[in-house]
Amino acid sequence: MRTAKTIQRAASTYLVHFFGGGLQEQGRYVVERYETAASGEIRPLNDEKEGARRRRRRTTMSCPAVRRLRPVANEIIVATDVSRDAGMQLFGSSAAGIALRGKWRC
Repeated sequence: MRTAKTIQRAASTYLVHFFGGGLQEQGRYVVERYETAASGEIRPLNDEKEGARRRRRRTTMSCPAVRRLRPVANEIIVATDVSRDAGMQLFGSSAAGIALRGKWRC
């Protein structure tokens, strides 16, 4: 007799906040990424080597590319339109405080 296996899929929960009218299909967006620490500190997420004193590069993306962005648990992604004060913020589950000590809060 075989035992049944349950299908386990990793669920990624995140919070989306639109500001200033949200996203427009023809717009270009400046994307900035931040990392949150357990102490509540928020720091820019740099892909470059540590210790390098270079200016962070700002990434510009189209609207479909911004829609496909997904943050990791401790990440905040801010996408701001180049021509107007509008865009989208994505908060990972830890950054938004969705899951605390293994219990979900609603």
